[in-house]
Amino acid sequence: MSNYTIDNVGRSSEEDGVFCSTEISIVAASSATFIAVLGTIGNVTTLLALGRNRAVRQRRRQPTTAFVMSLATADLLFCVAVMPLMALRYGRRRWPFVSDSLWCRLFPVALYGTVASSVLSLVALTVNRYVLIVHPSWYGAVYRTAGMVPFQLAVCWAIPYGLMALPLFELWGRLGFDRRTFSCTVLPSITSMGTFSASPKKFIFIVGFALPFCAIVLCYTAIIGAVRRQRRNMQRYAVKPAGTSTASTPSSIAGPSNDDDERHLTRTTAAIFGCFMLCFLPLTIANVLLEDAESAGEAGDVHVLASILTWHSAVLNPFIYALGSRHYRNAYWTVLRCNDCKSTKTQRRITFSRQQSPMTPSATKSGKMGICTAENTGSGTQNNSDV
Repeated sequence: MSNYTIDNVGRSSEEDGVFCSTEISIVAASSATFIAVLGTIGNVTTLLALGRNRAVRQRRRQPTTAFVMSLATADLLFCVAVMPLMALRYGRRRWPFVSDSLWCRLFPVALYGTVASSVLSLVALTVNRYVLIVHPSWYGAVYRTAGMVPFQLAVCWAIPYGLMALPLFELWGRLGFDRRTFSCTVLPSITSMGTFSASPKKFIFIVGFALPFCAIVLCYTAIIGAVRRQRRNMQRYAVKPAGTSTASTPSSIAGPSNDDDERHLTRTTAAIFGCFMLCFLPLTIANVLLEDAESAGEAGDVHVLASILTWHSAVLNPFIYALGSRHYRNAYWTVLRCNDCKSTKTQRRITFSRQQSPMTPSATKSGKMGICTAENTGSGTQNNSDV
């Protein structure tokens, strides 16, 4: 039976949601709404925490924070621009807007662009950990050189949207409505002979996901090997002969604290990668195994469930930051308690009370005497310091 049977109204039954069952559509719409709300709150909190906290501002020179903020920005755009449309799409079981409208062309750009930017930001985080742990002598040249970190961030955002510009301007492929999945996505180009050419969707998948995935796996394999070697070396030199001096040098005192911070950041990045695998691998397998399957029935349900797992990656990352890094956890706590708001209110109260309190002549006189005394004391202190 054809996939495009016409009902009594004369409309394609695929357009009414045959791609997946009604129960799965309800689950998808509820999940999209949940992710849109919680993901927006979490990622906005992340950006505020990393941007306003004093301790994090002092560490902002570290590239790790810049890459984390890039990842949070991509996840925030995904939650704001993509998830509400997903909720409408599955809730109504059809595309919420006109199939040939501008929204239908921009939706795939937002969907694939934000996801690929998030993946490439994760690659930048992983490479940062790799260089720091496996090749620490390279770190200064790669990350301390002026302009290198902004260049890497620009690459993380330019590649995805540069690839999506190909079907957007119909240089390779096109963007339009797919009745099989009742969604706007990347479609093959239509040649002058009326036939379909090759779609750039697989190429976008390879560049935006497959290659970054391989890079992340290789980097973490090297990181695990380097960490094991470091542990063996530490265990080898942990036991010292009797009579050996155990006095700690300044570098040995300052070293463990910095090493702990870097280990926490590495664990945080590893946790982000683990969640990334958990969220994206099922969809990858579904795309490969169900590529030529019928859209209706169990194949469509499995594909939608795998997509729901992918959406959750935008929500999990902020919680990983809060639990995995002491500096980020303190920054989150500062934003949630709104310490800046409290300090601002206190300063306003002090200023207001000073403006309202009248200045008596005796108080004014004593204040002037106090100022003179303070000036004399300050000058004396300055002279002593000069001596």
